[in-house]
Amino acid sequence: MILAFLFLLGTVLGSFYNVLTYRLPKGMSLLNPPSHCPRCKSKIRWYDNIPLVSYLLLRGKCRECGAPIPLSYPIVEFSSGALAVLSYLRWGMSVDALIMYALFSALIVISVIDMRHFIVPDRITLPGIALGLVSSPLRESFTFHQSLTGTLIGFLLPFLIYLYYVKFRKMEGLGFGDVKLLSMIGSMTGPYGVLSALFLGSAIGLVFALPLVIKNRSIKFAIPFGPFLSAGCFLGVYLSEFFLNDL
Repeated sequence: MILAFLFLLGTVLGSFYNVLTYRLPKGMSLLNPPSHCPRCKSKIRWYDNIPLVSYLLLRGKCRECGAPIPLSYPIVEFSSGALAVLSYLRWGMSVDALIMYALFSALIVISVIDMRHFIVPDRITLPGIALGLVSSPLRESFTFHQSLTGTLIGFLLPFLIYLYYVKFRKMEGLGFGDVKLLSMIGSMTGPYGVLSALFLGSAIGLVFALPLVIKNRSIKFAIPFGPFLSAGCFLGVYLSEFFLNDL
């Protein structure tokens, strides 16, 4: 029953995350206007806004105009529900579980926005850094020192990479939004989370980018790095016991 409740709660929150992914990049209010179809502007009724269920019943289309509803909507809702369950299974009913779920939720929103718009919004990363630092004394297995060190490493290490590409290669190898993203990750996970995001994220990104390099016969193309950093962070942090025990 606990797992079912957490999954349902996660899907409801995931529905709100979909609002964030649509409105934050456009600078829109999160409250007004109420949820509506982007094409026909018709207000979405409550029974058409039930996470996962409504998408299936509507067959992925707006009830009024038939415009397709992006597949990312149910994916975000399901992912949010699954991460709520996984956070509980990994950290139990604790402050650590709440903070990790908050981090994973932020990573979901950032990943979707970065994939669509190639931006990492400060309105998520900067409050996330503050949350990581402020909440650290309340956690069982995490200290303020770890949070502060992670924040600094998460900023300085990728910032040096950013400067190297901008100054010497005259291009952005790593966006400044990604620098703040890694600083947020560090504030909640410490240096280990930052290194996991960088190295595992780079490995995942390389697997994704290699076919594009072969196809285009060039490395001069842009891909959003936020989703790969997010995936690397999640894998490294969630499986930290497995990785650390093998060291």
